[in-house]
Amino acid sequence: MERADRLGEEKIGKLLWSLSLPSILGMLAVTIYNVADTVFIGRSLGTLGIAGISVSLPLLMSISTFGQAIGLGGASIISRALGAKDKAKANLTLNNLITIIFIINLVVITLAYFNLHDLLKIFGANEEIIPYAVEYVSWALPGTFFLNFLFVLMNVIRAEGNAKFPMISQTVSAVLNLIIDPIFIFVFEWGMMGAALATTISQFVGFALSLWYYTFYKKSTLKLKFKTILSIPNKEITKETFALAAASFGRQIASSVMHIILNNALLYYSGSTAIAAFGIIFRLSMFVFMPLFGINQGFMPIAGYNYGAKNNNRVLQVMNKAIIWSTSFCIFSFLVFFFFSKPLISIFTTEPELIDIGTKAMRIFMMALPIIGFQIVGSGLFQALGKAKASLFLAVARQILFLIPFVILFPLKWGVAGIWYSFPASDFLAALVTFLMMISLVKKLKKTQKTLVIDKD
Repeated sequence: MERADRLGEEKIGKLLWSLSLPSILGMLAVTIYNVADTVFIGRSLGTLGIAGISVSLPLLMSISTFGQAIGLGGASIISRALGAKDKAKANLTLNNLITIIFIINLVVITLAYFNLHDLLKIFGANEEIIPYAVEYVSWALPGTFFLNFLFVLMNVIRAEGNAKFPMISQTVSAVLNLIIDPIFIFVFEWGMMGAALATTISQFVGFALSLWYYTFYKKSTLKLKFKTILSIPNKEITKETFALAAASFGRQIASSVMHIILNNALLYYSGSTAIAAFGIIFRLSMFVFMPLFGINQGFMPIAGYNYGAKNNNRVLQVMNKAIIWSTSFCIFSFLVFFFFSKPLISIFTTEPELIDIGTKAMRIFMMALPIIGFQIVGSGLFQALGKAKASLFLAVARQILFLIPFVILFPLKWGVAGIWYSFPASDFLAALVTFLMMISLVKKLKKTQKTLVIDKD
């Protein structure tokens, strides 16, 4: 049995766990070094250092979202192609993805370099923060070049049913970062440059491992062929890739716009300390969102493969399991963050004002956490099944339709507290929209499955 075939045959609980756990562990490893990065900067450079990273991160995430979006879009095509036993299409898709992300990297990163100062100002950097942010991003941008390739390759590896190798790649990268980060910051005294350089080096190592997988590893289902990479990408595959990538890309663009408005609002209503507080909260929230994305990444290849194999019952089974797991984890996380807010914020800083603002803000920020897992799995379901328009709508609904308007309007009445309350309010509404759309999709899947059974009889 080929590795991909287990997606349609292995017991759902065991399969989802085997695909999700490596993704969760790999993402947690990345989260740990991201959080450690902020802790080291906070302890060495203080509030302005944290604020510098806080305005830099959305810009860097906006660039790296191309790799994540193209990877997820292509992975959806590949998992469905493997489910339909069309290995040739899956292989062509992989090679096309590499060509596409290479072109995007050249254009986007070059534009970012030449407009760095202005971009960081747009993302909320004032005259106090911008020297720290410019130094960090200047050395972190080369890493996004490798990170985009890494995201594409890891998503495809998961799509063929191998979740362990991405975990190994991410873990090696994270451990390397944790080793060299404090050396660069404290021993060499390179400050922001040291933190960014450590990240860039670790991202290159992760990329190199993933490239090795598709060039020399004999057990990989698909293979990179440089002749195909250097040719013009297939028109239909490229079109479908971008259509499916639009959901992830739209989510990140919406997130970037949200960060621009949010950072500027925080700067206006409360100042640099509030931006630093949000930076800490955002880093801590990664301990929740990364495992959720891990469950989602384990869930999507199973759903996509079985949808391609016309086994909708199995699609619904894995959807239910993923929702139960993610919701249970969210409830547990909510309790931890609510009752241990102050000790968690204090890990990053000893400044009383920052601890006070961060503690109060985090308890509000996390209020809707118990329903976040459901919303993420719901959005992932539409993407896994190739429902590009619905997936895009769900991806941007939370931020574009709800969060951004709330961040603008709520502070007019409640000041900076209104900014923090915007998050749970938008989360509740986004979850409601996801629920209503999923009811319709689930009914269609059940109806189609009945028709297939009748046809077979």
